[in-house]
Amino acid sequence: MTKLSILATLAPLLFFLVSLSPARAGDDPEIGGTPLSKIVTQLKSDNRGLQLRAAKALNEAPVEVRERVIPSVVPLLKSERENDRFVAAQVLGEYGPKARVAVSELLPLLEGTQFERNRAAAAKALGLILKDAAASDEVEKVTQALMKCFTDKYSDVRREAVTACGMIGPAAKSCIPLLSDRFNDTEWLKDAECYLVRRAAAWTTGRMGKLGAVHVDKLISMMHGNAPVDTEFVDAIGEIGPVQDNLVPNIVDKMEKTLYGGYQGATGPQMANYVKHCQDVLAKFGGKSEKSVDLQLRLLTAEQVEREPARAVQTLNALAAIGPAAAKAVATIESNCLKSKNADVVKAAEAALAKIKAK
Repeated sequence: MTKLSILATLAPLLFFLVSLSPARAGDDPEIGGTPLSKIVTQLKSDNRGLQLRAAKALNEAPVEVRERVIPSVVPLLKSERENDRFVAAQVLGEYGPKARVAVSELLPLLEGTQFERNRAAAAKALGLILKDAAASDEVEKVTQALMKCFTDKYSDVRREAVTACGMIGPAAKSCIPLLSDRFNDTEWLKDAECYLVRRAAAWTTGRMGKLGAVHVDKLISMMHGNAPVDTEFVDAIGEIGPVQDNLVPNIVDKMEKTLYGGYQGATGPQMANYVKHCQDVLAKFGGKSEKSVDLQLRLLTAEQVEREPARAVQTLNALAAIGPAAAKAVATIESNCLKSKNADVVKAAEAALAKIKAK
């Protein structure tokens, strides 16, 4: 028998044996040209730089590989080394709902015996993993654990715990009564980050939708009491909806102060962005924003339309959303916007008129 005939005879058998081998490439997928097994080993390294690079590589892993990564990373949440637990929580959080199997292992990291940054990382990871989750016993258990962190000594832990409840959404509604204290977060006033906790509380309230209406008066107060930089307060009002008649007048008042009240601790671009957020909320309220029309008309003078076309478009979009209730704006739109030199303004004006004149 020749060598060629022998090879021909053995080829099918060799192929079969190779197909059974655990060493085939599919068992150890590569991420950026490096085998997964090697990256996981680096994730456990004493070399902090190497560990962080490994975490970055895992964070950027293709979606189809992530299910293979998770079982290798979850055990690190129980590592004796603080750095291991920290990077593991970060990686799993980046994987979102796909890493739900890690929830039970992340919960112990919220406890006070853990390092501050581990508690914060675990809270953030839980929020990302359970984002928009349906109500369940597991979600309620996580919510209760996060609520215990609302009074943590460290502001970054408080902030991440509050934000995590917002990420979960209405299924974490048990936290709503406790948000009132975080609107003030006054126990640690010397900590500049307490302000970020208040903003997180507003954002989380908005994520609760109409369930957050119990805090709408506080949101109005916070909106007026803060510089026109942080949009979380007015945005939260927008997410809750027009549940009170005084919401639109208060938003209009804040807009007027922002536009005409002089320096308020914000730059021009910051104030322009703030006004845009206010307009977006008014548009979201639709016909309920009728009381804003007079201010909208002041923003559509011929001079302003040509000087600030982007704002004119925002204003026209808000009027379009208000619809027939903005009938008094028709003449101004026709005279100052339809004849604009800016094509975007003309297009927005035509759309607004169509909505306002609709029967």
